[in-house]
Amino acid sequence: MLDKPIDTAKILFIPTAAIDDIAKKMAEQCKQELLRMGIKYESIHTYDIDSSMNENEAMAFDAIYFTGGNADFLLQRIKETGFDKVIKKMVYSNKIYIGVSAGSLIATPNIGNPYDRETAGLCLINAYLSVHCPADATPRTDLPLPHIPLSDNQGFVTACSGYELIEG
Repeated sequence: MLDKPIDTAKILFIPTAAIDDIAKKMAEQCKQELLRMGIKYESIHTYDIDSSMNENEAMAFDAIYFTGGNADFLLQRIKETGFDKVIKKMVYSNKIYIGVSAGSLIATPNIGNPYDRETAGLCLINAYLSVHCPADATPRTDLPLPHIPLSDNQGFVTACSGYELIEG
């Protein structure tokens, strides 16, 4: 997906959702996973959404990686700081968006009630996600867009041509 060797990739790593000890531990595991994949330590820039990064600085990265944790808090910080505009600019410029748990939920049209402005997500995908679902979870049929329940061993890849669930 990067169109370049993984050891040359630059990742904007955002653990903002990790506000409790369990989520912080998982965020560190996410970072370790990037290192095991071959991303260089110095190529992972941790950013906690504090308004200090502008659009031009963010565009220097190949991918933006959101860890899990509290989706409500993460979405609130993104909106308060205007970072939603930076994220969308990156995605629309073909930068890779990686979301784990809360990080994936914010990419949807809404993280709560589909008709609630307060919980409006980034609308980067045209579906609703649920995370940490049992493997046999049934998608909801009462939503205005498709619903995709993800278990802990599934991933979701989307592109202009559609989406694909990845197991493993």
